Amino acid sequence: MKSKKLTAMLLSIVMLTQLTLPYTAVSAEETGTAQDEAKELVQKGLTIFEIDKEVARLNDQDAKIGEQIKQNEQDIAKQSGNVDTTRKHAGKVLRAYYTGDRDSIWMLLFAASSFTDALRMFEYLQMIITNDHRSLAMFTDSFQKLKKLQTVLADSRTQLQTTKDKLLQQRERLVKLQEDLDKQLAISTQAAAITAQIKSLNDQWKQDGLPLARDYLDNLSTAFRALPDFLMAGKYISVTSNTPVVNLTDTDFNAYLHSKSDLLQTLNFEFKDGAMIATGKKGDLQISIYGNFVLLTNADNMNEVRFVVDNLEFNGFKLPDTTIADFSKDFQLGFVPKKVASYLDVLSVETKKGVAVVKLKISL
Repeated sequence: MKSKKLTAMLLSIVMLTQLTLPYTAVSAEETGTAQDEAKELVQKGLTIFEIDKEVARLNDQDAKIGEQIKQNEQDIAKQSGNVDTTRKHAGKVLRAYYTGDRDSIWMLLFAASSFTDALRMFEYLQMIITNDHRSLAMFTDSFQKLKKLQTVLADSRTQLQTTKDKLLQQRERLVKLQEDLDKQLAISTQAAAITAQIKSLNDQWKQDGLPLARDYLDNLSTAFRALPDFLMAGKYISVTSNTPVVNLTDTDFNAYLHSKSDLLQTLNFEFKDGAMIATGKKGDLQISIYGNFVLLTNADNMNEVRFVVDNLEFNGFKLPDTTIADFSKDFQLGFVPKKVASYLDVLSVETKKGVAVVKLKISL
């Protein structure tokens, strides 16, 4: 009897276990899926927040360019009047020379009765010639100014069209993202909580994350500009087959950055094959920058090694391309060896695991 009771108890335990374990696994899986969906929606909220800022910026730019075009059109109308006036004076001068009127004036010199009269007549003729030259120069100057204003106007109209195209593109992108977010929130059981998370993340990014990211990039920009001096003074340049080569490890690069500012002591780079990752932490804030060194020709026609940002994250959430583009306008993360040593130029740059390799050439 006791044996039967024991057998029944064991069977009950086995059945209970079979029922409980799948439920626990499904619950864990559902929780993970819910968290992923929530993060996706919060991510979308941050993207919308940043693109909305870009739309506002493009709106302002559109209005400014519109005002600039109006002013240019007014300036052109005024300058056209100046050109007409100076053209009439220049035309009279040229007509006088063409018909020989100016030649007859010179004959007055020979009609002078005394040297004093001849001298006065010569001074008078000089005044006429100077005035003729001034009239021609004024016409040329007015015409050149008009052409310049017309060029500025054409450039402004092109810039306006480009801005309108970008504005339309970003507005469409913003509307689509917002519609997607609204639809997903409408069917989500966590809508209220997710909406609160979106607002919290956006506020944290605006108040704390954005200033920190700008501070990091500003400090990095300064450090990058001074990097050639550091490389020239250290052990980093070797000569192989008459080609100077810079080998900079991420450990040495981080040590250099940490020496440049207190803030950069909280940021570290990691060099990988064809990529670079910078991670900065300050309190509960984390900024992650993904990119790589590329070789560019700058505005001064010099080869520049620049760190180009591909992705930017704040506390694990990606920021859109518009934010990266905005930062790229304000902060140049690069260095030009030729500015430190005029005889050095860059041939190539490559990142490998743990090291950046920059090949140089000597130009005498």
